[in-house]
Amino acid sequence: MKLRTRLAVTVLGTMAVLLAGLLFVREAMDRAGTERALLEYVTERMRSGGREWCDAEPASFVLGSGRWRPESGAFKGPAPGADGERRTNPPPLDDGNLAQRPPTPPRPHTHPHSDRWPRIEIWAYRADFTSANPEAPAFPERLRRELEEGERSATEEWDAGEREGLQAAVRMDWDDGPSAIVLARRSAAPRSLFSTNMLIVFAAQCLLLVVAVVLAAGPLVKRVRKLETQMRESAASRYAKPVEIDGADEVSELAQTFNSAAGEVRANLESLESRERALRAFVENTTHDVMIPLTVLQGHLTALRRASESGAGVERTVVLDSLQEAHYMASLIQNLAAASKLESGSLELVAHPLDLNALVERAVGRHRPIAKARGIALEHAVPPTPLFTRGDVTLVEQAVSNLIHNAVRYVQPGGHVAVVLEERGARFSLRVLDDGPGVPAELRAKVFERSFRADDARSRQPDGLGLGLSIALDVAKRHGFTLELRAPAEGGAELELAGATAPAA
Repeated sequence: MKLRTRLAVTVLGTMAVLLAGLLFVREAMDRAGTERALLEYVTERMRSGGREWCDAEPASFVLGSGRWRPESGAFKGPAPGADGERRTNPPPLDDGNLAQRPPTPPRPHTHPHSDRWPRIEIWAYRADFTSANPEAPAFPERLRRELEEGERSATEEWDAGEREGLQAAVRMDWDDGPSAIVLARRSAAPRSLFSTNMLIVFAAQCLLLVVAVVLAAGPLVKRVRKLETQMRESAASRYAKPVEIDGADEVSELAQTFNSAAGEVRANLESLESRERALRAFVENTTHDVMIPLTVLQGHLTALRRASESGAGVERTVVLDSLQEAHYMASLIQNLAAASKLESGSLELVAHPLDLNALVERAVGRHRPIAKARGIALEHAVPPTPLFTRGDVTLVEQAVSNLIHNAVRYVQPGGHVAVVLEERGARFSLRVLDDGPGVPAELRAKVFERSFRADDARSRQPDGLGLGLSIALDVAKRHGFTLELRAPAEGGAELELAGATAPAA
C-alpha cells in the first residue's frame, strides 16, 4: 500500500472511530437529558394540580398527552386551548357540580400533533406500589426495588413498540394518598442514529482531511522517491556514490544512516575483495609449492622402483631426498592448517598447562632425521625440572616446530642448530640458534610477514610460502608471548620465544 493511500485510510479509520465516540457521547447525553427532563416534568405536573386531581378522582387518574378524560370530556394531560396553545395544567375541577355531571362514555381521540410530540403518561400509586386506577400498569420490579432501597427516583428503558420508550418512577414529597408514588412513561417517534446534516458534515470533514493529508504527503512522497532512486544508484556503483542529504528531518536522517551503512558495506566489500585476491594468490602459490616437492618425490620413487625391478641396490641419497621432500610437504600442510585455523573468526584458544620440556623434545625429534640426513647437527637443552606455561598445545608446538624447521632448512650442510629452553624468573625463554648466514638488519622486520623471504633464502630454497615465521608470531601474540629475531655477535641467527611460566597441573 502506497504512503498516501495508507495515510488516507488511517485518517478515514480515525474519523470513523471519532464518529462512533461522538455518537456514543451524544446518546449518553441525550439519555441523561431526557431522564432529567422527564423527572422534572412529572414533579412539576404533580405539584401544580396533579395531586389534587388524583385525590379527587383516584380510580380514573392518569395524566397524558392525547388521552381522553371521560368524566370531564377534556384531554387528560396538556391539551390545546381555544387559541391553539397547549395548557400545562389539567382543566380546573368543579367539585360542586361533579356529582351532577352525567357520565360520558370514553371515545377515542387523537391529537392532531401527537406524532410530533413525545407521548407521556403519568400513573399514580400508593406508598405500597398499588394503584386505585384499575387500568394502571403493574409497577416495574426494578424501579420498585430502587425506590425501596431509598432512591427518590429511578429510570429504565421501556418497550414502547415501534417507538423509543423510557419510564421513570418518582417518590413524591408527600408519603400518603393515592399519588405517593407516580410512574411516568414516555414514548417518542423512532429517531435515526445518523441525521442527514450529520452525514453531510461528516463527509465534508473526511474529504477535507483526506485532501489535506494527500497535499501534505506530496512533498514527503517526492523526497522518499528521490531517496529511493539515489539508493539504487548508490547500490549500482557498489556504494561508492553517496546519497544527497537535504534538510534536517527524518528523511535526512534516513539518508545519513544509509550513507553510514553504505560506507561500512563498501569497506567490507573492499576487505572481502582483498581477501579474495589474497586467497586466490595463496591457493596458486600453495599449489605451486606443493607440486614441486611432490614432483621431486614422484621422481625419486620412480627411480627406486626401477632400481628394485632391475635388482640394483637402492641409493641412499635418493631415499634421503625422498624423506626430506615428504617431511617438507608435511610441514607445509601443517602450516596451511594452522594458518586456516588462525584466520578463522571462530578460533577459541584452549589454554591448558603445557610441558615445554616435552614439547621441545618432540619438536627436535621430529626434525632430527632431516637434519642428520643433511649433515646438520641439531641439539637441544632443557632444564632438569619440567618447565610449564599455559597455552594451546597444538598451536604452540606448531610455532616451535616452525622455528626449528626454518633454521634446519636454511642452514648450509655441516652447520649447527641448537634449541635452548631456560627459566628466567617467572618467565621462560626458548631460543633457536644457528650458524647460518643470518638475516640482514634491513630485512629483519619483514621476515615475520606472510609470504616474505629474503633473497638469499629464495636462492637457496626457491619453494615455500614463507608461512612458518608468520604463523609463529601470530601464535605468540595470541598467547601473550614475544617472538624476536636477533643477530648474535658470533654470526648466524637467533629466534627467541618468551612468555610467562605457569604451575604444573
